[in-house]
Amino acid sequence: MATATARAAMTTAALPAGPSEGRLAQAARFHRDPLRFLQGARRAYGDVFTLRLAVAGTMVMFTDPDVIDEVVEIPREAGDAGAARRRIVQMVSEHSVLGADQDEQRVIRERLEPAFADRTLDPRRDAMTRIAEEHIERWPAARPFGVLPRMRLIVDEIFTRLVLGMSAERAIALAAATYRMLWTPGNPPLPPPGRYAGLLGALGMKLFDRRKRPVARILAAEIEARRTNAGGADGASIDVIGAMLRASPDKPTPAMVDELLPLLMAGQEPAAAGLTWIVDRLARNPELAHHFLSSPPDDPLRTATVREALRLRPAVHTVARRLTEPRSIGGYELPAGAVAAVPIVPVHRDPGAFPDPDVFRPERFLGEDLNKLPYLPFGGGPRRCLGRWLARAEIGSVIPAILRRLDVKPLSREPERMVVRGTVLVPHHGERTVARHH
Repeated sequence: MATATARAAMTTAALPAGPSEGRLAQAARFHRDPLRFLQGARRAYGDVFTLRLAVAGTMVMFTDPDVIDEVVEIPREAGDAGAARRRIVQMVSEHSVLGADQDEQRVIRERLEPAFADRTLDPRRDAMTRIAEEHIERWPAARPFGVLPRMRLIVDEIFTRLVLGMSAERAIALAAATYRMLWTPGNPPLPPPGRYAGLLGALGMKLFDRRKRPVARILAAEIEARRTNAGGADGASIDVIGAMLRASPDKPTPAMVDELLPLLMAGQEPAAAGLTWIVDRLARNPELAHHFLSSPPDDPLRTATVREALRLRPAVHTVARRLTEPRSIGGYELPAGAVAAVPIVPVHRDPGAFPDPDVFRPERFLGEDLNKLPYLPFGGGPRRCLGRWLARAEIGSVIPAILRRLDVKPLSREPERMVVRGTVLVPHHGERTVARHH
């Protein structure tokens, strides 16, 4: 954490220019229309600009494709991604894989990686498909509904049953409680609850604390059942709770619950948003939808379609690192305590890397080396998304389950505007759709 002297130096340092509006006004514009706001800032101030946002604070944004790796690849000891995330989503524990930093984060991540590996998750695709099919059968027919909230229910159950490793009954109860914990009316451009959001944030935190109690009770019951081998799960199973118990058998249950809560949030929001954006694109392109359904998982065009959907509508909006020491990035000398960030939305629409960047064109990814493109749907560097293989497995199971059973017709002429929920980008109205069962 930056010292008081470092923070004072940051406030007086000559950071790159940026929008002149107050923090609240900038935050409102960013939350309501991040694409327009970030592209406007880049046009006005160039590839490097400073945003000053309510709640999130001051962030120096780097959008030059030749520079972004200088931010993304900052080593753990020089840049705290957990601290940057906790400023935005204050419900995240500093002792979780999402909120921890430096050696603590590395140890936690290494412990959990086997549960998120492709070799672990790929054999569970059939089970993911069955969970998705059970939910899809209950989706409304011939009347409008939002895809996003129903996608959240699917990914919640997949995560609790197949990643945490809970029994079906307890997993379904936890999925429902998690959905209620994170539910808000629509997708308002409001900051997450917490002390940096003023009175509204404090009130939101009280509501969140009340909603999380059922979630915490169910998690604690599962952990205690595992401790006594009464949970009906194989003690050697490769899942998150099993990995935590094996690594720290004497760790208090409340501390384990605190560590698991951010994983539940990360397992719902980004995954549900990404799946919703992909479904929307395929619904607008019937030929691609047919190809997606009829081709094998490793088909190049199928893969390119997913990549293009997530290029235009990534699930997460920013890669951020809070510097623990002064650092030169892109020719700018930044002090310790400054937050260096890569805004994924404008980077994914860089015209030099992606000609006609606003056009949905999956062919652009055919034969392309992703390492040569500014493409960050799962972040990068030492904090690259732990759930990227889970996302791949969910895309390969949930999306075909939907296409096989439903003819989906979005109500809007174009994909809905992106809005910000914490660190995630979601459709403004949840992607309102009408579906007909085959």
